[in-house]
This record gives sequence, C-alpha cells and structure tokens, in this order.
Amino acid sequence: MKIIPGNVILPLIIALGFAPLGQLLAGAADLPAGTAKGTFTPEGKKTGVTLTNSAAFVDAKDDRSPVILILSDKKLPTEKWTSEFDMMREHVKFSGVAFWIDKEGSVFRAATYDNGREASVSGYFELKLEGAFGKNLAGAVVTSDPAGNGPKADATFHVVLK
Repeated sequence: MKIIPGNVILPLIIALGFAPLGQLLAGAADLPAGTAKGTFTPEGKKTGVTLTNSAAFVDAKDDRSPVILILSDKKLPTEKWTSEFDMMREHVKFSGVAFWIDKEGSVFRAATYDNGREASVSGYFELKLEGAFGKNLAGAVVTSDPAGNGPKADATFHVVLK
C-alpha cells in the first residue's frame, strides 16, 4: 500500500468534490475580493465551467432588500445594478449560481445560470459564510443534492458588498 502525504490528500479530496464545507471555507477570506475559486456544472451536463468571479449587490426594488450573491465564470457589470431586473436587462451570458440572502444572513432563494439562461433551484446547494453577515462576504458553496443528479457547485468566494 502506498501512503500519500496529508498535504496531497486534502487538495485531492477538494478537487474530487468530497471535501466537507468546513474544509472548503478555510482560506476563503484570503481570496482577492471579487473572486471565486471552484466549479459549476449545470443540471444535465457532463462538463461545467470554472467559477472565477464573485459579485454582490442589494436588490433595492425588493421590499426585503436582499443581497444577491453571484458566483460566475466571468466578471459581471454589477457596479450599477440595484435590482434583479438589471441582471435581466444586461443580457449577460454567464454561467454560475446566485443566492438571495435576507437581512439575517439566510438564503431564501437560489438560481443557476447556464450561458445566461436562468433556472430557479432549491435544495441543491449549501452556502456557508465566514464570520458575521455584513459588507465583507467570504465563504463556500457545496453541492448538497443527495441524489447527485442536479446542478453542482463547489467553490469558495470573497466579495465586498458595494
């Protein structure tokens, strides 16, 4: 039997998607703001995209004023976005996941994006934020679909809310 050193096993576990959420969280805050590191595979597809960017803004047109957190394969022009409708108007063709987070820091809605096509999803992902919910958002998202046949997202992220 060949023994693999611990410093090789953890990256291998993470790469294969078997890492618990706590292990993925380690170092999320060390990522540069506006970045993500991980993968997203849309439902029904065998290959996915690399998640490289993160963005967040407050949906001021929703009475609940949720924070919309987006992990995507490309940089999005979120600097002027003030509502979910801005996402639709821009017609940006990106792939990734988005989470609607209430004032208490709980996710109440999630969606996937496959080259710009949105699909609302529920129960496929677990989002964990490092520290308190505020302007500096760092954390991880992991796939929590027990059947394993839905969309998949496993990534760490760091973003500063505008």
